[in-house]
Parts: sequence; C-alpha cells; structure tokens
Amino acid sequence: MTKTLLKSAFVVGVVAAAAGCASSSDGMQSSVDQAMRKAESAQSTANEAQRTANRAMQTAQEAKSASQANSQRIERMFESSQRK
Repeated sequence: MTKTLLKSAFVVGVVAAAAGCASSSDGMQSSVDQAMRKAESAQSTANEAQRTANRAMQTAQEAKSASQANSQRIERMFESSQRK
C-alpha cells in the first residue's frame, strides 16, 4: 500500500508538471510536497486501520476460544447427566 501511495503521489507531481500546472520549480516542488503529505497521511490512516483490524481479529479469536471451551464444558455436563 505504501508503494502504491508513493507512486501515486509521484505520478500526480509529474502530471501536474507536464500539464503546465507548475510554472516554476517552486510551484512543482509545492505540488510534489503536497502530494507527499497526502500520501503520508493516507499511509498513516491505513496503518491505524490495520492495527484496529489486528485487534479485532485477536478479540474474535479469544471469543471463539472461550465459546469452544464453553461448548465442551456444556457437552461434558450433558453427558454426565445422561449417565446418572
């Protein structure tokens, strides 16, 4: 994802320069800097989303383990009651 964002930022800068949007090197540098800031911000957001997804996955795995343990416990209790 980082590479894609950085490539996109680079392409935006090149296209802006080629289209004549940047009439001077200062203007082009400003456009490139702005694109890089946006790319870095997007990367930061993506990283935070990944961390959130990882935490959610861990919580789901813990819940699944607890559920399986409860199911086994209930089944053992049921089998025990049937034997009596």
